[in-house]
Amino acid sequence: MKYEITGKEIGLRKMCIDDCEKIVEWRNNERVRERYVYREKFSLESQKKYFKEQVLTNNVFQYMICELNNNDRAIGSVVFKDYKPADRQIEYGLFIGEDDTVGKGYGKETAELSMQLGFDTFEVDRIISSIFCDNIPSLVINIKAGMLPCMILHDVACTDGERKDMIIVEAKR
Repeated sequence: MKYEITGKEIGLRKMCIDDCEKIVEWRNNERVRERYVYREKFSLESQKKYFKEQVLTNNVFQYMICELNNNDRAIGSVVFKDYKPADRQIEYGLFIGEDDTVGKGYGKETAELSMQLGFDTFEVDRIISSIFCDNIPSLVINIKAGMLPCMILHDVACTDGERKDMIIVEAKR
């Protein structure tokens, strides 16, 4: 398995078209879906279209989170988006899709590896992430990975009509 970066327990590898089915399964999991602004059900057809139009064209950079000691099983994903080379900034987000891996510390390790990968690969000075205020686990892992709150967005509208506050966290090189 070719990884872009590895830690103790997990590695990040570039997403491929064959991963689309897993992404659809995970993003349709209610635990994952409620953490996103976009909450509509995913389809394999739309995910493959997204992969071809966004990932393959480098509009977004998507990686699979894999368990190193479990046959390299993919358990979630990291996405870097809104890359602004002139501003030396990129946004990132992650999710753990496999329910049986939640609470094992993979989120924190993934956040740390993502910071390293983001700074090294994209040569940015700032990485940001948008997290709903009630998503305490995500806030905690990103803060432990070195990110700090920098802004609050009030009343963000989700596609299902719910409105929630969001915290922007940032890491600087």
